[in-house]
Amino acid sequence: MNAYKLKILGFLLILMVFSAIGCGSKKQGKDNDIKDKITTVKEQKTKDKMHEGKGSLSDYDISSLSPDRVDLPSELVEVSGITFTDDNRMFAHGDEDGDIYEINPAGGNIIKKFHLGSLLVIKGDFEDITYVNGKFYLVESNGKLYEFSEGSNGEFVKYKTYKTFLTGKNDVEGLCYDNESNSLLLACKESGGKEYGKDKTVYSFSLDNLELDEVPRFIISAKDIENNSVEGKFNPSGIAKNPLSGTFYIIAARGNTLLEVSKSGEILDQADLPEKIHVQAEGIAFKNDGTLYISNEGRDKQAYIVVYKINK
Repeated sequence: MNAYKLKILGFLLILMVFSAIGCGSKKQGKDNDIKDKITTVKEQKTKDKMHEGKGSLSDYDISSLSPDRVDLPSELVEVSGITFTDDNRMFAHGDEDGDIYEINPAGGNIIKKFHLGSLLVIKGDFEDITYVNGKFYLVESNGKLYEFSEGSNGEFVKYKTYKTFLTGKNDVEGLCYDNESNSLLLACKESGGKEYGKDKTVYSFSLDNLELDEVPRFIISAKDIENNSVEGKFNPSGIAKNPLSGTFYIIAARGNTLLEVSKSGEILDQADLPEKIHVQAEGIAFKNDGTLYISNEGRDKQAYIVVYKINK
């Protein structure tokens, strides 16, 4: 073999070596990409199980038989939802009339009351209320949403309505705001549809496009809760986002249960509400400092709010 052929053969061998190294690098790079994606998913699941700060359910003494209690006036015997504004003022509503109350969270007295409508108060099966950037949102059991601004004492205020595909069969009872997705979360007391059976659903209403997502944000498996909840029942009556942990708390009057749910819908913790303390837990809300408030309907007697301060 002459020198020229030897040079050609050597060059080809060098190309083959570099080609093999390149393929190996590409394969290794692809494998690394897959590993990175798997790691990212695992890290996200781990983050769901962790809290950014205080505010986990275990930070509250839910089992206490002597928590702070604030009695409400007879006008609010059928109190349903409660919420806080950004400056920590508490608002509530009744069950059948479009009356909105500002309440003193320390004493329970009514500071002011305004109405939805014009001259006449609108009627409906109102279930929960939340506050978002200067606006209030109120939801009926059929999934209909009302948007309105705060009124002065005795004032009738204008409102907008948004219909959703939910109906009275879904029995929407919970409403809260999720600042991360700029959406309202609607928790159904009954099933979210035939395909979900006994599982409970929470839907997301985008405040960007003003539409309800067809796919539930959360699906709470009945199997994950029925063996632990009181009487084996769990029918959501309220939902709120904890400002400290960023997790969601879902309360159930039927079943006397409180769940903590991650941002991805995973049940993180569960606590039974003492029946002696909570006659009918209907509403739930947090102050900015993480203090938890749970409103209880009076059942023709005394309505009240139970207060849980975060453990130090």
